Amino acid sequence: MAAYSFSTDDGKTYKRRLHGFEAICNSYALHDFLLAFTGSVEVQLRSQFGTQSPIPEQKVLASLRSAWTLLRHRVPAVALRTMYQLEDASWTVLYDVPNGSDDIDTWVAQTLVWRETKIDCLEHDLDEKWEFTRGPHGMIDGRMSMILLNELVGSLNDQIYEATPLNPTIRWGEETARLASTGAILTGLDMDTIPEPTLTKEEEFVPFLPPFVENIIETHDVTVRLVELDSARTSALREKCRRNHITVTVAVDAIFALAHAEAVLLNAAAIGGAHYASTIDAYTKATHWFMPLSCKDQRPSWPTSSSIHHPEGTTLFGTDGFPLQTRMETIRKAVGFSVDTNYLNPCNEEFFWGVVAADMAAAHAAPRKDLAAYVQREREKQAMCKSFHPSSMMVRSPISSSIGHLEGLGLFTKYTPGSSSLTQVHRVLFRARPLTPTMTNIFWQYDGKLNCSLLAAAKWNSPAEMDGMEKALREWFDHVIEDTQMVE
Repeated sequence: MAAYSFSTDDGKTYKRRLHGFEAICNSYALHDFLLAFTGSVEVQLRSQFGTQSPIPEQKVLASLRSAWTLLRHRVPAVALRTMYQLEDASWTVLYDVPNGSDDIDTWVAQTLVWRETKIDCLEHDLDEKWEFTRGPHGMIDGRMSMILLNELVGSLNDQIYEATPLNPTIRWGEETARLASTGAILTGLDMDTIPEPTLTKEEEFVPFLPPFVENIIETHDVTVRLVELDSARTSALREKCRRNHITVTVAVDAIFALAHAEAVLLNAAAIGGAHYASTIDAYTKATHWFMPLSCKDQRPSWPTSSSIHHPEGTTLFGTDGFPLQTRMETIRKAVGFSVDTNYLNPCNEEFFWGVVAADMAAAHAAPRKDLAAYVQREREKQAMCKSFHPSSMMVRSPISSSIGHLEGLGLFTKYTPGSSSLTQVHRVLFRARPLTPTMTNIFWQYDGKLNCSLLAAAKWNSPAEMDGMEKALREWFDHVIEDTQMVE
């Protein structure tokens, strides 16, 4: 266990090994194929009252450098380096205590990048808006990317508008107390003594893994479609979830499952031939709609070190990952696809909430979420690092990740559009780089709106397929929100 907590031999460099999900995500990145994940916010810095001129660019950049430096002191894990040991397929992270301002200036220059083109870093445009991006996924989970950006935006606001000193005195070295252990240790359990999970008799399991074809005209890595519900439709969905005692996460996953099955079927019908026949064979024989990875933030369940504001800090990767499976019979009934006519006869509202959403709720409830089960899953992922190969992920399965309701998490509450603050966060965006045939749905709520970011590898998903997936997802939201569109 000691290897997974930070230690130092010289008081200058601290290190620990990565473990579990954080380690396997770095192995994914090593193969450059999955979960290269970033979170971004679009920020507007408005002119102060009584002035018309924008905030000078140099003032913004100087304030940003200072805010970034302060964030490193508060959350030193943002400055971790990674090192891969080929001999045992393990990962080590290292933290170097700065030795004066020159070290900090060098780090800031290496990690805070200014660009005028739209890439995944810092972006400035003609509307006096800035885009701040934090990643990658191997060192930080989606929710934590927003937590850090919330801290950064708040500090930047204070320095620009509240006359906070740009260069406060910082005692470098004291921040090392906030270098946290890996998540399995922060549970407070002895990860080495947790017994293996008890094996139970499984029901018949044939996952829906439809075939895929290569898109021979790909021109880029990843195709993205953003589905956003306006505030009225988001409120309507939340109200229906409340009345049916279903969480928004469960409802969105249920809608995603139906849209995924529908889009796969209609795309196969358009291609025809042997591909259509094998898709229908997989669809009719499957016993379960299967999602190999669903995510949950485990930090709130930890007895200590559950927040970046804890005296001992917290790990930046606190996500638990586990598979979900729901009955394929329910999916088939809800989609209502006719093999003879290729027409759809979608279910009514009562069936969706009473059966589809209820089945998905049961799927979410099935995996154990207690701390011991989390530690067991972390050990399993750690073992995967030694044998992992990208070929194991070459299946057309969906992945879903709920970032959450950001204001409900206390994020950007002072800076929402329309607030009185001179700093406003207009938009939140999440990106990923899945290079396998999977269809990924990252979703979140901000500023009263639900957003779903659909991401898929262009090599395995043509623009027409992505258009079909976006259309199906939008229509299923319509079906669920607007009763008149349901078919009896």
